[in-house]
Amino acid sequence: MTWLQRPILFPYRALLLILLAQCALGSIDSVFNIKQGGVDVGGCNSYKGKLNKWWIDARKLVDAALLYAQDDSVDGPEYIYTFFALDPPPADAKYRQTVIATLQSVKDFIDGGLQLAGGKPWLFCSSKWLERLDWDDVAYDKETGEKFTGDNAKKVRDEVDEPTPPPDEANQPKGAQPDARNITLSLMICLTQIFSEFPFWSSDLREYLLDEADDYCSKKVDGVIQHFGATHEGPGQSWKTVTICVNNLGWHAKKDHLSLGTVRTEGKSIVEYRAQSMTLFHELFHVVLGNANTEEHEKSYELPYIANPRKKEGEDPGDEDQDIISTQEALYNPESYTLYALACLLGQKNERFTFASTRSKLKKTEDPKGKDENNAGSGGAGRRKRMMRA
Repeated sequence: MTWLQRPILFPYRALLLILLAQCALGSIDSVFNIKQGGVDVGGCNSYKGKLNKWWIDARKLVDAALLYAQDDSVDGPEYIYTFFALDPPPADAKYRQTVIATLQSVKDFIDGGLQLAGGKPWLFCSSKWLERLDWDDVAYDKETGEKFTGDNAKKVRDEVDEPTPPPDEANQPKGAQPDARNITLSLMICLTQIFSEFPFWSSDLREYLLDEADDYCSKKVDGVIQHFGATHEGPGQSWKTVTICVNNLGWHAKKDHLSLGTVRTEGKSIVEYRAQSMTLFHELFHVVLGNANTEEHEKSYELPYIANPRKKEGEDPGDEDQDIISTQEALYNPESYTLYALACLLGQKNERFTFASTRSKLKKTEDPKGKDENNAGSGGAGRRKRMMRA
């Protein structure tokens, strides 16, 4: 038996231990408290394999995004410009550092190196982990997790601060006679309360939450699914939860995880490669930055709003009055980072193409970095930096 054939047990054992340690450090169940059980209670038992693939995708996305955010990246500046309206280095260094710091925080969280103030967040695979209550229901005791008992059992309103009524209602003088305006106001208040926040109880957290009346994942408008994922947090970010509406994700993206393949033609939009795993990646920015810093609105997910490639010389400038995201908003918009990361990953997997415009395009021979320096600050999206909105 030659030395090449002789078994060397120690290196193999050491390698196995290293691999096991890496898996434990960066695995999704080492970072989240994952709800056990079926989807009917918010559990993820049926989706363990899916979640592991999503976690691998999250790591790929954040690594690709960080690579193109570095100052020495040749291809990266055009991607950064499209999604954040930042000019090539050394310009906009402060804003670029914000992008890098945000992505690094998400990477640290994925790798298990970022400890949140409230401890490990919870991960649920449906919104059935919450029990809807009414204000006059008997309350749960946070200490025991059981409902109060006895004739003087506390009500939910005794345990949870009920939302303050609108000022117009609160300021009505006692005994005032109703008039048409007051009746209309009362009707509006009634309708507002129907769609306003209601108390929910979580037996996992032993905490109360306020949210919309309906089950979050089941809500539809005109038969269309509305929600795919959400992040909740307690006062002072004392706890955090991520809810992924797993059964809804097929409405949003057909592919379960990133299977990018090889791009061979121009004009392919990055949204054609969107995967269900990106919903979890999106929520990680809410988790790391906090909901207060990542507020969203109806356009926050729209590609034409959040991505505005640099206009080339002689190219149609398009609608100059188009509503586009500002740099300040983009820096804290999770979907801006999510689609930016997807574009970066596509560009790195398909080196013949650039996806900086959000569509596949064959690269030209000139150095993209030199081209950026010649065009720095020109037209289109660059206006966003100078028009930051509060």
